[in-house]
Amino acid sequence: MRATLFLIFLMAGAPVFGQGAHYTYPFTVQCPDEIVRAGQHITITANFEGGKTGDTNSPIYNWSVSQGTIVSGQGTPSTTVEIGKTDVGTLTVTLDRNFNGAHFPGVQPSASCDVVIAPLPEPRLVDEFRTAGGNCEEGFARLDNFFTEINNNPSDEALIVFYGDLKQANAARGRAMQLRNHFRFRKFDMKRVRMIFAPARENGTTQFWLTPAGASPPEIAGSVIVPEVERPTKTTLYASEYMDGVPGCSGNIYDLAGYAEILKTDTANVARIVIGQSSQARYRTKAKEVVGELRKLGVPATKIVTVYKYVRPNKWLEFTELWVVPPKTSSSSATKISWIRTAPSKRSR
Repeated sequence: MRATLFLIFLMAGAPVFGQGAHYTYPFTVQCPDEIVRAGQHITITANFEGGKTGDTNSPIYNWSVSQGTIVSGQGTPSTTVEIGKTDVGTLTVTLDRNFNGAHFPGVQPSASCDVVIAPLPEPRLVDEFRTAGGNCEEGFARLDNFFTEINNNPSDEALIVFYGDLKQANAARGRAMQLRNHFRFRKFDMKRVRMIFAPARENGTTQFWLTPAGASPPEIAGSVIVPEVERPTKTTLYASEYMDGVPGCSGNIYDLAGYAEILKTDTANVARIVIGQSSQARYRTKAKEVVGELRKLGVPATKIVTVYKYVRPNKWLEFTELWVVPPKTSSSSATKISWIRTAPSKRSR
């Protein structure tokens, strides 16, 4: 009788000690519902029915993925996966679980979920045209369209690439100058666009690119950044204000703020402003206007020289030239500008 009772006790006690024959500890794993991009990180977590994890039985967790890389959480109920930049399609995440090698009949061993991966976005070539040539106004029109694309895609990174032309030296620098002029003319923030020079090639082109967030910009071998401000090394005509011509095509656009930036690249630079007017009274009015604006922009009055040049009374002949004279410029090179400086006479005051 005692032997029989002991046997019954053992049979009844076995499920209690095993803690698996009477409860299966069901669980699921939760993947993001939305489509994820290649190159992103996602976190997947196990959800246990009723919150019962079976921790008292020392569960062991092992995560595996069909794509990507597990970067953290291995051995725990939650993991983080880095999706590769070239991964596409469906990513399957699986969690295997056992209780330290113990055999619990009916206990759920694993669960999995799927994630849909969208390809990594790629940079988009918005426009392309010849770098060389006299199509200045065409370049301005194309840049206006590019401004619209930039405003319509504010999170994208904008890039302009100037490929040189093997048949026309300095074509890239000339085109860059024209487009920068148009930035100023339209008062468009140049900090929103990165500009680079690329090596010269046959029929070199200028390219407008937009790179979506998360994508890598186009790789341009041998490229260099277009400098925001170039320090002059010789006496240079920065810009001219004439009554005719298309602004910004043949030289820097007449822009006193840009002129001040150039002057301030070296505290020894001197501003020489040649003003062509039909009278000294008109000359003084224009000189006062220009000098006043430059002083507001931080150019010391001691570094500004104005020069009067007589022209016939015709508004089409009037002009203002903004010259930069860097330090250590020889007197011979300075005289090539043909300075004609006339101090206001007592009669004209």
